Amino acid sequence: MKILELDLKKGIARLLVQSESDCWHLYNIIEEGDFLSGYTFRSKKDVSDKIRKKKEEKERVYIKIEVTDKEFHEFTDILRIRGKIVEGEEAGAYHTFSIETNMEIKIEKEWKEHHLKRLRESQEIKPKFAILVMDDDEATLAVIHEYGIEEKFHIFSDKCGKDYKGEYNEKEYYGQILRKIKEINLPIAIVGAGFAKEKFISFAKNEIKNYFVDSVFNSGTAGVYEAIKRGVVRKFMEENRVAKEIEIVEKILEEISKNGNVAYGKEEVEKYAEAGAIEKLILLNSLVRNEEELIKKAEKTGADIIFVSELHEGGKKLAALGGIAAFLRYKIS
Repeated sequence: MKILELDLKKGIARLLVQSESDCWHLYNIIEEGDFLSGYTFRSKKDVSDKIRKKKEEKERVYIKIEVTDKEFHEFTDILRIRGKIVEGEEAGAYHTFSIETNMEIKIEKEWKEHHLKRLRESQEIKPKFAILVMDDDEATLAVIHEYGIEEKFHIFSDKCGKDYKGEYNEKEYYGQILRKIKEINLPIAIVGAGFAKEKFISFAKNEIKNYFVDSVFNSGTAGVYEAIKRGVVRKFMEENRVAKEIEIVEKILEEISKNGNVAYGKEEVEKYAEAGAIEKLILLNSLVRNEEELIKKAEKTGADIIFVSELHEGGKKLAALGGIAAFLRYKIS
């Protein structure tokens, strides 16, 4: 995301959407009651009955809406922002902005520190990567987005599965995997138990680039999460938000298991926020709007605020803890 203008006194940010992942950041920045302006397409007001019978024509217009709701479609990176038109044609009517790359928008809102932090993060280019977990029986390929893990395919070799034929065609199995890897065209970690991954690399020869090979014990999606948790894919993880979020939730669970300096659940975390004992506050993206007072208290005492997406395993585990946790400077009785 490119910041074209940022005037905090007026509460204005003019932004250029540069990538599909920017839509996820905007989804977490734009809130109900904010104002969003930009060029968009609306059906023409003056159309004849003859034209109405056909598909309505649309024209490019500049309008401003007061946001009422928003919708993000994970793994398609489609963001829609709906609201009442307050400036432009048909004021009072409702309109939905479809946010796309190369689109310039203006947001007017009360900018809090966590909004600005997200805005700064959106300026950093964090490329997606993929993880292939494979053995002689099955292969799973997942793309690691900034907000979640998308399983792209899961295929079985002739050695197993409902289509078992009794014969194992290694070249056909590897050929299917190679075609899928070429389709996504991303840096990839190829992991798994046994020697299938090394044999696949030998089969693929120079047809794939920007990859590395390592081992995990699990297959399927469990193997994808194992690779992330164990730091097998740290080469890519260093630049990936989801990997960091999963890693921090695992650290929370580890500290809980050994009664370490960690608190979880709203009531417990609020107690430590009041005492100024929070070092890092971790909470689900979906709770940010409702927990602004807690965030403010933690920020005042110098705590680092970390938001976690609910669209991956780490977020689901945090949700099971109440959606809020904290690493502590010290414990109080």
